[in-house]
Amino acid sequence: MIKLIQNIFKVLLIVACCFAPATLSAQDVQHNQIENEQNQVGITISNSCLRVKNAEGLVIEIFNLTGEKVYTQRIESSSKTIDLAHLQRGYYVVKIGNYTRKIYLH
Repeated sequence: MIKLIQNIFKVLLIVACCFAPATLSAQDVQHNQIENEQNQVGITISNSCLRVKNAEGLVIEIFNLTGEKVYTQRIESSSKTIDLAHLQRGYYVVKIGNYTRKIYLH
């Protein structure tokens, strides 16, 4: 039952993020930082590297569009660079604390 609820949550999260107005593209928006007004978490993507700012102590989770968690890590510093070259190109959902954003990897 808990697994079913987790899967439903993942699908709802992905659907909500897919219809969010902003998408970061590694090719088109190399140095565009998006900040959340409440907690000032910033994400910058360049090629296959994801840079996270102002998220110290939070956990980053990355999901593919099927809801599968493909990456998770606790952020221990104010600035963290994550190499996502191991992921296939496409859309992903990045969740850091309460901050959620979709990204596209080329």
